[in-house]
Amino acid sequence: MVLITTSTTTTEPGTVLRVILCLMRPIAIVAIRALALVLPAGLNAQQAGIVTVTVRTEGRPVAGATVSSDTMRTVTSRSGAAVLRLPPGGRLLRVVRLGFHPETLRVVVKAAPDSTIVAVELRQAPAELATVVIASTRNERRVADEPTRVEITDREDVEEQLGGSPGVIAELLTESGGVRVQRTSPGSSGATVRIRGMRGRYTKILSDGLPLFGITTEGLGTLQIPPIDLERVEVIKGVASALYGPTALGGVVNLVSEHPTSQPEFVLNQTMVSGSDAVLWHTKVLNPQWGYTLLAGAHAQELRDNDNDGWYEYPQFKRYVVRPRLFWSDTSGNSWFGTVGVTTENRSAGTFGPPVNAFYRSDADTRRVDAGSVGRRAVRPNMLLIVRGSTTHESRTNSYGTVSERDQRNALFGEATLTVSGGSQVLVAGAAVERDAYSAQDVPVHNYAFMAPGVFVEHTWSPAAWFGISSSARADFHNEYGTFFSPRISLLFRAPNEWSARLSAGSGVYAPTPFTEETEAIGLSRLRPIAVSAERSTGESVDVGGNLGPFELHGSVHNSEVRQPLAMIVDPANATFVKLVNASQATRTGGAELYARYRIGEMKLTGTYTYIDATELNVASGARRTVPMNPRHGAGFSAVYDEERSYNVGLEVYYNGRQTLDDQTFRSVSEPYATIDALMQRRFGRLIAFVHGENLAGVRQTDWDPVLRPTVGPGGRITTDVWAPLEGAVVNFGIRFQY
Repeated sequence: MVLITTSTTTTEPGTVLRVILCLMRPIAIVAIRALALVLPAGLNAQQAGIVTVTVRTEGRPVAGATVSSDTMRTVTSRSGAAVLRLPPGGRLLRVVRLGFHPETLRVVVKAAPDSTIVAVELRQAPAELATVVIASTRNERRVADEPTRVEITDREDVEEQLGGSPGVIAELLTESGGVRVQRTSPGSSGATVRIRGMRGRYTKILSDGLPLFGITTEGLGTLQIPPIDLERVEVIKGVASALYGPTALGGVVNLVSEHPTSQPEFVLNQTMVSGSDAVLWHTKVLNPQWGYTLLAGAHAQELRDNDNDGWYEYPQFKRYVVRPRLFWSDTSGNSWFGTVGVTTENRSAGTFGPPVNAFYRSDADTRRVDAGSVGRRAVRPNMLLIVRGSTTHESRTNSYGTVSERDQRNALFGEATLTVSGGSQVLVAGAAVERDAYSAQDVPVHNYAFMAPGVFVEHTWSPAAWFGISSSARADFHNEYGTFFSPRISLLFRAPNEWSARLSAGSGVYAPTPFTEETEAIGLSRLRPIAVSAERSTGESVDVGGNLGPFELHGSVHNSEVRQPLAMIVDPANATFVKLVNASQATRTGGAELYARYRIGEMKLTGTYTYIDATELNVASGARRTVPMNPRHGAGFSAVYDEERSYNVGLEVYYNGRQTLDDQTFRSVSEPYATIDALMQRRFGRLIAFVHGENLAGVRQTDWDPVLRPTVGPGGRITTDVWAPLEGAVVNFGIRFQY
């Protein structure tokens, strides 16, 4: 309700110039169209009128709602108010807030000193996927209007994660079907995020559009990131090199943070296995232009071996995380955001005595410092300049038995984009540069310094209510692997009852490093210097979704092919060493996903199913095999009863099918298993008490096979693959206090 009142392929060096010229042409077209679109607006810029928007629901103000018109954008304060300065004339206003139906209205803006007051009443939405303005694609459109399929894990799921594991986001990432967090080794904090069966190194992880965890994230401690400051998680599945360059071959995960208008709180959590978390989320709106947020966390775990097999399933660690963010915005659509993050962790794991009959250390000490900034400048009401930049420094000391590896990794990122919107079209042109440098004190043969500047264009067009198309192309000039051209196209078809279909296809590239899931488990000391070619991929997907009465349904089929994929083999000259080589045959991955959600009153039922058929060449045997660590069948079911002002009860059951194993010491195919999680939260005013049980059925991999190998494997490895939970059942309890 609205009330208005007035008061890919590698090229030779000689072709680089041709690629640049090809890309300069659409950029020039963008610039010409931009001038044509913005010149009329410029005539009225000095007479811009003030539009005050008040957003409420059921008599209460709505904070954090996004109010936008063309490229002008602001966020409502805690009083539910927002102010925009717009050129006179008819304007289209959009009001969007997660958890509510979006509102679109047309207003007539009068020139100064007159002003326009707009009162907007938002209605709560039973399903949030179609209400949020996404940030993973650069045109910042609503999910429902975006031809590229973007899946959202919303704040409701974040709230459930806070009552389960407030120190990590691993479970939150798996809320999106087809996304799986795979641990790289039993004692490591490292984990990779596999999207639709693709190797974890192909997934690019961003925070507010910035690679604050590094340009590439092999071995990233996804178990080191607390979720309390997240508004949502956005996931683009499939080849995304056209959007984010030669490090996004499998997809993109973007962690979108909360604004200063969100509710501050702190969380205290204790597990029954001697784990502790204390997390503070503080927010403050200083004035209509400035605000800040602060995340601070302390996390600890004691060393435990609950099944008495000699391996400590619960590593001992102490971790501290601090991340302040500073926000600024004005009424003209300009804004700035800056952040600094510090993470320190000392982690110890390993074994004593038999069966290894020696002390084996699997320790990891990590120090990470990062800084990032995003600036938005409304050049004209329909032209937006965005500049992003970040830097990350990480130092690690990893222990593999008696071998210690000390290293440093530094990353730099910069990007500038110009977005022009006009009617049903959005044009984006930009340039970016990424630098990834690795320096190893103990294994300097693996040092590298990669630099990859690139240019890109993106065009989104919605000529009719039932159709939209988005096309993008990017050229990257890698100093080590050459020049790459990555195109992508997505089509959107709409039907009645909010049904839609999306078709996407694209190609991309990945620039390899010494870090893979296999080398993260054994370190680099036993790895020969790499001399490999870039990995290339093509992918297609079809996504269909909509509402059928009270049901929200989504389904997709996908296919991809990675050519020249990396594979690890034993060095034929010395069996104690391993090598990374390019396989002569492609890795082929196909599959399907189904998602269903049913809401009735305060009850929400969700079901998911994933099917993955992925094969690759076994370089050692010369035969094709199923890609290891990919369950062919996976399913999940959750039931949540949420009485917002009183209590929340949830039950989740997840099934993981059989997986082919790379390490076949005990078996070549894993056993299927199911896990059961339960959560209960009770609100007492501003205090929320919670109890959470994870893996209540007590599934352990060691119920079938030991984690420790009877003999040392390739590269000095003493443990097997991690294909099932190691810790068994875990119960935790705690409080959340919102102040």
